[in-house]
Amino acid sequence: MDKEYLLQTFDKEVIFSATDLHGKIVYASEAFCKISKYSKEELLGKNHNILRHSDMPKELFADMWSTLKSGKEWYGEIKNRAKDGSAYWVNAHIAPYTDERDEVVGYHALRENITDKKALQELQKNMENMNEYLQEEVHRRIKDIVALNKEIRETQKEIIFTMGTIGESRSKETGNHVRRVAEYSRLLAEYSGMDKFHAQMLKEASPMHDIGKVGISDAILNKPGRHTAQESEIMKTHTTLGYEMLRHSDKELLQIAATVAYEHHEKYDGSGYPRGLAGEDISLYARITAVADVFDALGSERVYKKAWKDEDIVAMFEEEKGRHFDPLLVDIFLNNIEDFKKIRDRYCDVACS
Repeated sequence: MDKEYLLQTFDKEVIFSATDLHGKIVYASEAFCKISKYSKEELLGKNHNILRHSDMPKELFADMWSTLKSGKEWYGEIKNRAKDGSAYWVNAHIAPYTDERDEVVGYHALRENITDKKALQELQKNMENMNEYLQEEVHRRIKDIVALNKEIRETQKEIIFTMGTIGESRSKETGNHVRRVAEYSRLLAEYSGMDKFHAQMLKEASPMHDIGKVGISDAILNKPGRHTAQESEIMKTHTTLGYEMLRHSDKELLQIAATVAYEHHEKYDGSGYPRGLAGEDISLYARITAVADVFDALGSERVYKKAWKDEDIVAMFEEEKGRHFDPLLVDIFLNNIEDFKKIRDRYCDVACS
């Protein structure tokens, strides 16, 4: 192949330059001129610093000159500045070259254009940084949402408990009745095999079991003697009133509260109210709350009665097993009654026996 042709091809395709010992350019290939956007006339005799980019650290060039002056070759990536101010990257191989007496007279450099490669790396880095930022932002938002949901849940629990207390306070009962029934319900739910999540939901919902009492007049609600037949029928409406107050919510907690309010006076044998449901047609939540509510009501002093003794309460549950109450729940309750007494003692007030 023609030597002249090879030299022309080299000059056009290879990014090559040579400098003297002081770094002044003595040769620049056409490919070198093309990437730097300088003509040969503008490059020859100029120091190679003409191409230095401000982004490159001085330490890199100090290392390069130290390596070259020791007679070794230097390899590295360099960011350069073209004549028009644009940047380009090269992978450089710089080595000393000698004259016929084998004395070093300068340095020549072969370069590979890696501008596109570096741009891709920069893009990948930016994407990684963006992904990292997005992950951190997502985690932060999730934490915020979790915290907000927790706050909403706690607020919801507080509102439900407060509303339940209001309902009970109108019938001259203490807030501790609501608290005790909530704790009894959770414990009985867990002992009966309900998962902890829904047992906790029942604990939070059960304070609303008598919320419908807010719609009953004080004259009937706090009457010290027996109710007339008509008054009894009015009292029974507190179940329906409570259900109507709560049933429109799409929140599971309030749906459970609505069911408990509606069904906690239903009886296992179907003789309860307001709908005469029987057996497992009565929600498990309501069957559990019924046991908890009656246990606390019997053991507490109210305007119309004295507190019962524990042995009388146990006898009543034995008698009403399968009639008023779910027999399985009664067995579980009585087999663990000491645990329920501990809750009663923990939240006891002057209404306790």
